[in-house]
Amino acid sequence: MKTKSSISNLVKLSCGKLSLTKAQSVSVIALMVLFLLPGLALADVGNVFYVQGPGGVVLANASIIVPESCTVTDSVGVPHDFSGHKAVCALQAAKTSGIITGFQVTDTVWGLRLDSVNGIVNDPLDMSGTLWQLWQNGSSADFGVQDLALSAGDDFQLTYGPWPTAIIRAPEQAPGGVVVTDIYPRRVRVEDAVSFLVANQQDDGSFGHALFTDWVAIALGAYTGNSTSAFYAKNALMQWMGENPIPEGSVLTDFERRAMALMALGIDPYAGAGANYIQGLLKGFDGAQFGNVNLVNDDIFALLVLLRAGYQEQEEPVASALGFVLGAQRENGSFGDTDMTAAVIQLLDLVSSSKERDEAVSKAKAYLERKQESTGGFGNVYSTSWVLQAISAMQGNGDSWVIDDRTPEHFLALRQASDGGLLALESKENRIWATSYAIPAALGKPWGSVLAAFEKPSAVFSLQEEFLAPFAVQKDDSGAAAFTIDTIKQQITVLQQEVAVLQKLEYIQSELDRIALEVRAVGIRVVAFKVQQLAQNVQPAPKDLAAEPIIPQVSPVAKIQEPQVLSQDLSGITLVQEDVDASLAAEAKEAVGVQGLSPQLIILLVLIGGAVFVFSGGMNALLPLLRKTFSRV
Repeated sequence: MKTKSSISNLVKLSCGKLSLTKAQSVSVIALMVLFLLPGLALADVGNVFYVQGPGGVVLANASIIVPESCTVTDSVGVPHDFSGHKAVCALQAAKTSGIITGFQVTDTVWGLRLDSVNGIVNDPLDMSGTLWQLWQNGSSADFGVQDLALSAGDDFQLTYGPWPTAIIRAPEQAPGGVVVTDIYPRRVRVEDAVSFLVANQQDDGSFGHALFTDWVAIALGAYTGNSTSAFYAKNALMQWMGENPIPEGSVLTDFERRAMALMALGIDPYAGAGANYIQGLLKGFDGAQFGNVNLVNDDIFALLVLLRAGYQEQEEPVASALGFVLGAQRENGSFGDTDMTAAVIQLLDLVSSSKERDEAVSKAKAYLERKQESTGGFGNVYSTSWVLQAISAMQGNGDSWVIDDRTPEHFLALRQASDGGLLALESKENRIWATSYAIPAALGKPWGSVLAAFEKPSAVFSLQEEFLAPFAVQKDDSGAAAFTIDTIKQQITVLQQEVAVLQKLEYIQSELDRIALEVRAVGIRVVAFKVQQLAQNVQPAPKDLAAEPIIPQVSPVAKIQEPQVLSQDLSGITLVQEDVDASLAAEAKEAVGVQGLSPQLIILLVLIGGAVFVFSGGMNALLPLLRKTFSRV
């Protein structure tokens, strides 16, 4: 400190009783600057240290003193000395003061590389994607952690995520300090997200389980870009859906989700995929609501489909189910949770304005506003996507839903990896699911605008309307008349299904009658042919006319009808077959004479028995059994 003392004495001389000339004063100031600069360069500097971890979570936001020099040990235990207020010294100071729990650097040919902070490491499989990034005063740093020099008052910031993941919230600043602005695009990269889905399509056109496949269909239906690969992916997906319908007996929501997927791709849910999914959906209606009476999700999605499939909100079963859904709203404005509340808002976007409807939407919106978190999202990417769609359904702008400078889409964008998919660290199935949710959300398309509209086939309900015409009445206050008509409609629908089954049975009956006639005709022809063949092949054997009297020949028909005559005369009969080897004829004769009936005669008898069975009406006893069998199909 000798230098500082000498300077102090000089100052005292210049300010005291000792008067100096102007030239002497200038010399004194020059000496002061000359002696002070090295000391100032060696002094510690104050900085703001800001660390933003995965998902935009702020891990550190504090003032630190960065030393002029420090020693840092790398990942293999080798120490490195630094000077000049380097960023790596700021990390060391933050660790020493307990602002962070630790960090790790690795020595490379380009210098030290920051690998982890607080145990959060760079993704080893994607070094160009999810990693720690350096910022200085809100701008991307020009140097690495060992070469970045900090000046007094600088802000040193670290962010973790896909490149580039910038600061989403400015740290506290003293008046006049540097203001950090959000330079990160607040948008989901939709084209990259679509490419991620296409890249994960399987050879058969699906995306694995039907659950994920259906949601991908809805996402691709919302996408209207120019991607050629997405076009072919849609075609393969549509073919798969036609070949893989939802099995009978599946839960109601499976039919609802598949109907939504088909309609998103522009496929008729009534008959466009080899099955009537609207009919399957209607089977879940119990007269008041769809599916499980303790759940509201099956009602929401059933109504979404029906309102886009030609049903009007005043007709059944829409009117009753809609009343059930509105009645499920709670005092806090929700319909159970964030997801269902966002889903109901999308449903009510398809319902005309009324006092009850508008009040329900207003209360639901207020609930969602209270549920938004400081990250800008709603707990996870799935819920956040549905809420973003609900905001669009309310003709809102997601960018106006801001908390701590973060929006719902910002929340989604921060979780999109470099390959376009969301949730880089989760399973492929979850990534496909989450990305499928995010695409229509980022495009600002609620489900009502994604699903194509279809007309209700008039042929299906013409009988229903004709039958109900004489019973048309005005709805009274109790709604009893309307309920009666709705019940009749449901019964008619069931009867129409039974009529279709009876028509099928009648067709089967006609086919069986035709087959019976053909069997009879074939039997008669077979008997005639066999009799003719027998008459040709059975001839009397040459005998000694002088030794024995001639025995009258018995006709083949008589032999068939009276087998005892045949047995008495077999010793005197020779079987002769044209174009057959003599040895075969001998074997046939031996078989008849020694072993009894030959195979040919057995076959002939079986055919004759079958013909007799048909002629005697045996098919009349068999037909009822056949009808029972086919009716179960």
